[in-house]
Amino acid sequence: MLLVKKMIINSKARYQARQIFILLCFGFISSQISAKELEEKGINHKFDVILDLPFEAAFERSDINLLNWQHWPYSRYASHHPREFIAMATIHSDPEAPALDEIKNDPFSLMALKVDVDKGNAVLLLDLLKSIQMKGFAVMHGGKLVFETYDQEMQKHDIQVLQSSSKTFTGMLIHTLANEGLLDLGANVNKYLPDLDAGVFNGSTLQNMLDMEVGFPDFGSWHKAGDYGYMSEIHMGLKPKVLGVERRSILSFIQQFQKPIFAPGTKFSYNDMNTQVLAMVAEQVTGKRYAQLIEEIFWTPLHARYDGAVAIDDDGNPGASWGMATTLRDAARFGQMMLERGRYQGREVIPESYFQSTFDQPPTGPLSGYELLGQAEDYRNHVWMLRDDRLIYTAGSFGQYIFADYDNQVAIVFMANWSNNSDLKSNENLLRIVRSVGEHIKQKHIK
Repeated sequence: MLLVKKMIINSKARYQARQIFILLCFGFISSQISAKELEEKGINHKFDVILDLPFEAAFERSDINLLNWQHWPYSRYASHHPREFIAMATIHSDPEAPALDEIKNDPFSLMALKVDVDKGNAVLLLDLLKSIQMKGFAVMHGGKLVFETYDQEMQKHDIQVLQSSSKTFTGMLIHTLANEGLLDLGANVNKYLPDLDAGVFNGSTLQNMLDMEVGFPDFGSWHKAGDYGYMSEIHMGLKPKVLGVERRSILSFIQQFQKPIFAPGTKFSYNDMNTQVLAMVAEQVTGKRYAQLIEEIFWTPLHARYDGAVAIDDDGNPGASWGMATTLRDAARFGQMMLERGRYQGREVIPESYFQSTFDQPPTGPLSGYELLGQAEDYRNHVWMLRDDRLIYTAGSFGQYIFADYDNQVAIVFMANWSNNSDLKSNENLLRIVRSVGEHIKQKHIK
């Protein structure tokens, strides 16, 4: 045990030394030379994200910075305290909203549930959740919260960054605005943003953007300094201002892409920039800021009890593709709304036509190419589906998922801190948990 602690301390000390060096370099390097010159001088790697610390390693709050806040061990604290690290706009809740209906004391005995993993090896639900670094887990059934658990010092009032689960809010918002006649999903984005000046969208429609069928180039790594993915996270606020970036501007980042690399609608290519521009469109046609739209469309009718938040860049543009943050319970309300196909407690939140055009329609056009436990993952209108299991769900990096299970009539929320953006084993275990919990509740309810 002493040797392990010593190794962790030594690892932490080496990491801290590297971080101190990086932070000292930030101001000088970014102001003196361009990103291209950095690459030529071989300095880019100094800003690469370090991913080699163990999950349980000890750290101080002062150790956390924008290079490490999304990763082990620092994400144990940072992911549910995002306002301390990034600029965010508030999504206001109603303090007088009714509390979430719940049945306490584990009515379906989920504490004792065992989930089959790895060739029939059964693991207790709570043990399996802990193994995939789950910090928040909630189950809704019959419109009521029937189970929740927290870890890593997360509490009911804490807001967790949803990562790409944020995209589904944007997709539903855009569909709602189209349903109200404010948008035409068959139109090009330039109809609504004539000054966008990003040729990559030439010939594409808003529907292409919703379905991730726009010809952006490969963004490479989100951890390797200089790659498009890495640079996009600087502009969206997830990383420090380095490599010549003096102002975070999602718009200016997008404007460098002037030519699509494939014809729109011919290929699935998942890219945050589609969501970012769709959020700008929503703001343009309504004259309202994104946080206000989310408040009006979702927070108020869902009776959210806590303020949410969304990341913003230096221009005030929202980080709609990744930067939503909410409590576990308010995310559970959203999951219940998906389960009720757009309604919550008898009130329409978003039009059912969203689900008719998404879940009820067979797969069309280019497929995502992703599979989970041998089942194709389908994507449309900024939401994921496993059609054989009759599941519709949001999906975010490091384990942020909201599932609606139509067969078993449950909604399940996961908030986690995986070691990387999308860990296959953890993904598979999520699906095993969803299946086991849903089937268990259905059987117990029937009895």
